[in-house]
Amino acid sequence: MRQLEAKGDYTYAVSRVKAMESRMVDQATMQQMADADSYDSAWKSLMETCYGQWATEINTSSYDKVLEAELTYIYDEFKKFVPDQSLVYLFQIPYDFHNLKVILKSSFIQKAGGRTRWDLLISLGSYPAEDMILAVESDDLRLLPYQLHRVIPSCIMVWEQSGDVVEIEKILDSHMFHVMRLIADSISFIGVKEYVRYRIDGENIRTLLRLKRINADISQALDLLHPGGTYSIELLTQLYSEPRESWSRALAFGYMGSILNDIEELDESHILPEVERRSDKLISDYLNKYQYDPFAPEQIVRYLWLKETEVRNLRIILVGKASGVEKDMIKGLLRNAA
Repeated sequence: MRQLEAKGDYTYAVSRVKAMESRMVDQATMQQMADADSYDSAWKSLMETCYGQWATEINTSSYDKVLEAELTYIYDEFKKFVPDQSLVYLFQIPYDFHNLKVILKSSFIQKAGGRTRWDLLISLGSYPAEDMILAVESDDLRLLPYQLHRVIPSCIMVWEQSGDVVEIEKILDSHMFHVMRLIADSISFIGVKEYVRYRIDGENIRTLLRLKRINADISQALDLLHPGGTYSIELLTQLYSEPRESWSRALAFGYMGSILNDIEELDESHILPEVERRSDKLISDYLNKYQYDPFAPEQIVRYLWLKETEVRNLRIILVGKASGVEKDMIKGLLRNAA
């Protein structure tokens, strides 16, 4: 009964989401951009969409700034009408953790006489990057959100003892997924919980593939996997000892199992990008089942996921065009979110 009442609170929010679907770039335009003969031609097509307003308003021809401006607008708008802003934070949190990684690394490097890399910071997080810098530099870590004051000392200790950046990123990634799980559990909608669980599954499977490729020790695999997905860490570590071609059968009982189908037929260099593309597609397919439910809070998650996928696709196209990548290769990297 509690969940039904809560879903009723989202009727207005869902109607607003439907109205904002006009801001999505349609498949015809995406295809036109991918087929463009030059970067300028692809950029011209983009300027005929909602993204064009940002090039004018902030007076820029930087695709990074234009794409970032659209996502910032979407996040800010959603916070105005979504009953629980935590749904939006689910998508902003990865940017918060990206910024924290940049800030910590810059802090460590600066102490060693290097220069900071504030140019790598992103304005899409839920917490201002400037405030995060101030908290870290002043050592007033309790100002930070998501109980980051509990994990940053561990990162500092790792740096001082070994300078192991990979270990620091592992600590932060683990905490990021922990925070996302807590938010999903607090919201208590099945589709939101499953979205986070599938995100964790995709990350864990890709981690296993990376480690298997370099024949890493199983203890390293255990250390880098995140709890909370639909596949237990125990199962995944057992799987790691088995031949890679058996993994698909072992994971077939779960929703994400099909992302490994027939991967042995791919060139080694294509496996990880293809698995990531399939993972994103399965998450899109799962969220799309809520598309016509006028009361589903999952529609908020669906729109934000599709918008982020759209931005990733646009970046793939524009980077590819600027670098002279073949059209077919660009198309092969695109996520099919619809």
